[in-house]
Amino acid sequence: MQTLFPPESGESNESSKNLDPKQSPWLKIKQQLKELIEPDEFDKWIAPLDSKSHSDDEVVISLPDMTSYQVILDRFIDQFDYCKATLGLQVFFRFEIEGTESTASEVFEDDSSTLNELLSHNEVSDPDPQPDYTREPSSPVSRALTHHSQLNTEYTFQNFVNGPSNQFAHASCLAVADAPGQHYNPLFLYGSTGLGKTHLLHAVGNKVLKVKENAVITYITSERFMNEMIYCLRFNKMWDFRRKYRNCDVLLVDDIQFISGKERTQEEFFHTFNALYEAKKQIVVTSDIFPQDIPDIEDRLRNRFQWGLIADIQPPDIEHRVAILMNKADKQGVPLSQHVAEYIANHAKGNVRVLEGALRRVAAFAALQGVPIDIELASQILQDVLGDTGTKNITIESIQKIVAEHFKVRVADLKSKKRQRAFSIPRQIAMFLSRNRTQSSFPEIGAGFGGKDHTTVMHAVKKIEQDKKRDIEVKTHIEAIERKLDQLH
Repeated sequence: MQTLFPPESGESNESSKNLDPKQSPWLKIKQQLKELIEPDEFDKWIAPLDSKSHSDDEVVISLPDMTSYQVILDRFIDQFDYCKATLGLQVFFRFEIEGTESTASEVFEDDSSTLNELLSHNEVSDPDPQPDYTREPSSPVSRALTHHSQLNTEYTFQNFVNGPSNQFAHASCLAVADAPGQHYNPLFLYGSTGLGKTHLLHAVGNKVLKVKENAVITYITSERFMNEMIYCLRFNKMWDFRRKYRNCDVLLVDDIQFISGKERTQEEFFHTFNALYEAKKQIVVTSDIFPQDIPDIEDRLRNRFQWGLIADIQPPDIEHRVAILMNKADKQGVPLSQHVAEYIANHAKGNVRVLEGALRRVAAFAALQGVPIDIELASQILQDVLGDTGTKNITIESIQKIVAEHFKVRVADLKSKKRQRAFSIPRQIAMFLSRNRTQSSFPEIGAGFGGKDHTTVMHAVKKIEQDKKRDIEVKTHIEAIERKLDQLH
């Protein structure tokens, strides 16, 4: 069985003392590796390797093919590092595939449990800053590795159900995929969870790869970006990290809001962003929150998110939800009538995942019971999800609280009779939102605002509807408050 480290008998340390100091670093390491790795494995993967050149800080190792490169990284790179440390060598491994001119450095993934143990260490200094690689061309090896990226090939523009709620975001992503780095850079997509942001992100990468097969597409979640950075900081591999993320053609980052409060991660992403932007490489970022609303994030990074184009994705309307259901049913081979789709869409509101879950439950029950899918069956199965899930958490009280926080007034001021503009505008906006975001009647809203008459509420709703169309400041306030309300879902 292959061992990662030598036995505690001290044999390895003894042999390291007997090494010829005139030997090249690679021969010393290779001799050490022979003691750590099973003979069959060593003969197959390590023995054929040769060092093309070396210096005080770098060893260039020649590999016969891409398979050997991947095996070394996946199975033996820890032993390489152990030997380096045991021998006291401060060298960097650079791997070169025979037949290529460029070399490739190590690529590290964050699959080990070590990363999870490091999550709490947000402030780690870079012990050994390395040269900037932003102007070096991507190597053939790194380009080959991108073909094994984490892009989901099922997420394409062809199977994305386009509608009024996501039409602008869809068109923006198409434009970016057709001409990466030329228009709308960066592209920032935001919207509540389950509305298709990740689907569009993968669709951009898949379309670029379809047109240009050797394009370097890097898809990463912000959490994974942070984990990899922490790992590389801890083990002095920031050179590899920066080379990986600053030498891609398209960088796709999902859920960027999770770097909130992570100052070291924000700093590294800031420099990565700058390197790619200056090289005219495409950056696409998604978030559940509008850039201005992301808490605990540096202003310089927030500003860069707004350099290009910001496209929002809203919850789908009834027609769009029906279209999504019919599309999903067709792909899954579920016989779904238009009437049943409309019933599910009307009652299982919310994001796309809610719709998919409702469809799966109805289809599974029908298949197991051997009965057709009709409205009666849908009503029976979906009893616990019926109702307006999109607004069930939004009440007059919750709207009053968010509006008061937004305008920095008290909830009591919204319910008072004060006529100063500083109070009347927030009050009218709160009434407008209460009418549009809840099922409350005009009298009920009036009662919630200190016993106001229903005609006062009607006047406020009509006035804000008009002001929203002609006053950009009022429109901006309402959009900001609605984004906060959407997070209550």
